[in-house]
Amino acid sequence: MNKIGFRIYRFKEGPSVGLTVNEGDWTKKVVDIRDILKLYNSEDESKFAMFMSFSENGAYITIARAISGRGGDNTAAWIYIPNNIEVTGNDIIPIIEVVKEELSASKSNVERLTQIFNKDYRTTESADYMPSSSEKIFAKRDVGFYPLKDIIGEKRYQPIYSNYNVILIKDMDGMEIVDKNITDLSSEKMVETLVFCPPVKQDLPNGVTVHFNTSGYPLFNKPVRVYKSKHINLVFKRIGFEDIPYMDSVEENDQICGVPRFDWKKSISRDQFKVVAAHDSNVDLTDDATITVNNVDLKWHQPILISEHDGQQAKVRFSVNGYEPAEEYIDLLHAATSITVKLHRAERAQSWKIELANGHTAVMDLRSKYLSGDKYESPIKGYSREDGVLRYTNFGVFKQRAIGFLMAVATFVVICLGVALFEWFDNHNFEWQLGWPPLKVEKIGSYKAESSTPTESYSNNDDETTPSDQSSVNEDGSLSKAIAYLDNEAGVWQRDSLIKYPELVGLFEELNSYEFSKILNRDSKLRESKNFKKICDAININSGKQFNGNFCGEGDYSITVSNYEKKLNKPVDQPKASANGGVASEAAKKAQKSSSNTPASQKTPVNNPTKEQKPKRGGV
Repeated sequence: MNKIGFRIYRFKEGPSVGLTVNEGDWTKKVVDIRDILKLYNSEDESKFAMFMSFSENGAYITIARAISGRGGDNTAAWIYIPNNIEVTGNDIIPIIEVVKEELSASKSNVERLTQIFNKDYRTTESADYMPSSSEKIFAKRDVGFYPLKDIIGEKRYQPIYSNYNVILIKDMDGMEIVDKNITDLSSEKMVETLVFCPPVKQDLPNGVTVHFNTSGYPLFNKPVRVYKSKHINLVFKRIGFEDIPYMDSVEENDQICGVPRFDWKKSISRDQFKVVAAHDSNVDLTDDATITVNNVDLKWHQPILISEHDGQQAKVRFSVNGYEPAEEYIDLLHAATSITVKLHRAERAQSWKIELANGHTAVMDLRSKYLSGDKYESPIKGYSREDGVLRYTNFGVFKQRAIGFLMAVATFVVICLGVALFEWFDNHNFEWQLGWPPLKVEKIGSYKAESSTPTESYSNNDDETTPSDQSSVNEDGSLSKAIAYLDNEAGVWQRDSLIKYPELVGLFEELNSYEFSKILNRDSKLRESKNFKKICDAININSGKQFNGNFCGEGDYSITVSNYEKKLNKPVDQPKASANGGVASEAAKKAQKSSSNTPASQKTPVNNPTKEQKPKRGGV
């Protein structure tokens, strides 16, 4: 608010609140002052006690007069001056005089007091005061060293006051202060404090912050209260750059901090770079590397500073003995915190003595990027070094071939063991159980399908066909009926329906187990089917993928053409475990394989094919 607050607080046989003007949160600080009045000689009811206290948001001036009754009874007026309005000593002195008159009167003039405290004052940037101490420690100021208008005017707030609970003010008509333990601040120099504001955000480059150059570098991002004319040491910070110090002084209230001319310098340290070998990034060459930035040698633990302009395209050179040097232009202002550079081996030369076919020796110079540099090891395959001479040896060739053969054998053995392990795992059930052993392992047996009665026959709508009439069905256009079924409107192929057509027997098993070669072999017969052509096209497109397991889950004997296409076109998933945690049963695989390999003439058509018996599978 931009007004002065006012409240009358009376204590006589208990507390009571009188007139309040401009009420707000500040009234929470209005309390019983009987303990403070004990510091005075309050026998003379014509005298006044006046003291000050502070909260973060303003100053309180309390004027109290003793009243007849029990000891400590009083009438007190509380004047609250917010720290965001400008109230001078000349403004507050007349208010103090009016308040004293009203406290002395038998009845307060409410209209007069209300009018005085309804005046608006100029607002300023607010800055928190240090609030008064909660400990019962008191200090005083006698009018004389400084006039009252200074004590309660522009200089009413002094940072030293925060060390005390209240500051007692002794003027001409004030009560006598009798407590001898009160600290006397009368001669303490009074300095005017002003509000100091941080720079306008728009005046600072992105990423720049302002801090006080004190312990901890506190952030300067809101107004603070400082002594007038005092030099304030500040630091402008930017991540990755050298700090820029700046000093300002405050000469007027609401002064905004100045902004210096920025000449940012980037700090570059050696640990920002990593040098590795191009042929093997695990070979770290950083410790052996010489690194220069703009022709300045970069040493360990000795960062260098480069200007913002020079850092935008800095010339960085890397060199390591035995490797080709590299030179790059790097934007060090926006580069990653770690810059990795790869160096290629430099070509080197070595001289070797080598045995000739006639038994004499000759000197041979070898030049390559890949010479090991080991003078005791032969650089040529099939040669060994003996007495400083390279000599051809069959053992060297045999050694290389033997190593290759053994590696091939080892690979074959590992593959065989893997296949055997997989087959064993695929032919056993695993189930956790209470007792010993905790994991029960059972071999999966073969599963027999329920037999069908020889009198059952396949039906297709209203027509029935028996095995004896199979040849006649083929001759009478069963292929066209098979194609018509493949192109049914729903686009779903049921296993029970597929086996009704000789041309489609085994197709379900081939689709379910992804036997693409067998499916494509049917293309010459079934090429007239649009749905079958979609499946063949999807197989040709995804011929390089590996599909494992079955398309259908256990108990599912239908294939939707659109879903099958999507399955082929999607990335291949890893084989999933069955619903009860086990692997697909071997008996189911054998049943599918048997169905796909059995000639059509040997299959017994039935109306309702029996379901395969499913083993009880335990989770792993």
